[in-house]
Amino acid sequence: AFVAGARKAFEMILEAYGKGDTQTLRPLLNGEVFANFAQAIKDREQAGETLEDTLVGIKSAELVEAELDGRTALVTVKFVSEQINVTRDEKGDVVDGNPNAVIDVTDFWTFSRDTKSRDVNWTLIATNSLD
Repeated sequence: AFVAGARKAFEMILEAYGKGDTQTLRPLLNGEVFANFAQAIKDREQAGETLEDTLVGIKSAELVEAELDGRTALVTVKFVSEQINVTRDEKGDVVDGNPNAVIDVTDFWTFSRDTKSRDVNWTLIATNSLD
């Protein structure tokens, strides 16, 4: 059940990040991760660039680590996904990526939750990528 929820969160966060939707991102991310995502979105907007981050599919999502730090549960999930990532300038010209290439992306996302909290939602507290 946790991995199913993590897959949904992965999809929601990638989509919101690509659209520059900080309102959707805020409750899903801790302060540090949100600040990093928001800064990247701001930098992209200031450069006049848009990101087309298309999640073609999630090949796998597996729990790779789980621990309890006091009353805080930490769970790391390895996502292997297929994506099309393209950055375009204000004219629509490609400045990074290839709109015709599906790439494999491996990410490690760590989620956290206070086990004493009534809030059942998990928060993304760290991201790492092999790519």
